[in-house]
Amino acid sequence: MRLTRVTGLPVVDTHVARQAGIVSDVLLDMQAGRVAVLNVKHADGWLVQRIPAEYIYRLGPHTVLVADTIAVDLGPPLTDQRWFPIESLLGLQVMTEGGDAVGQIFDAELDDHTLDVRAYLLRKASGAWKRAGRVHPDEVVVCSPELMLVRERKK
Repeated sequence: MRLTRVTGLPVVDTHVARQAGIVSDVLLDMQAGRVAVLNVKHADGWLVQRIPAEYIYRLGPHTVLVADTIAVDLGPPLTDQRWFPIESLLGLQVMTEGGDAVGQIFDAELDDHTLDVRAYLLRKASGAWKRAGRVHPDEVVVCSPELMLVRERKK
């Protein structure tokens, strides 16, 4: 599943068989290369609940299935510097450790069950290093809200 298709999906709590809300944002843990949490906006439009990855068991094509939203704390959202919301990731510049421009991230492919990032999808920079428009999480050296540095590929 594409990362950008997750926002706007309904979230179904299978513990109580009801819709818990709509995904308003996805935060990725860039060090782990997987989804960290989903922000879920409730029907009232005001309350946003942060659902940790361990409660999410499937990103379906039309619905996100979660185990138990009632058990999740509705307190203030926790922040982690390793977590990147979608809007920070999209358009992020990608460069090699050697300083070559690779491109910009426009999406990511997610594993529906494990929530792992399979690949970051790129728009290649003109004259960019040949990378076939994909960066795998194990190629990421470091990432900030301004730049992703990736390993050089062997030619």
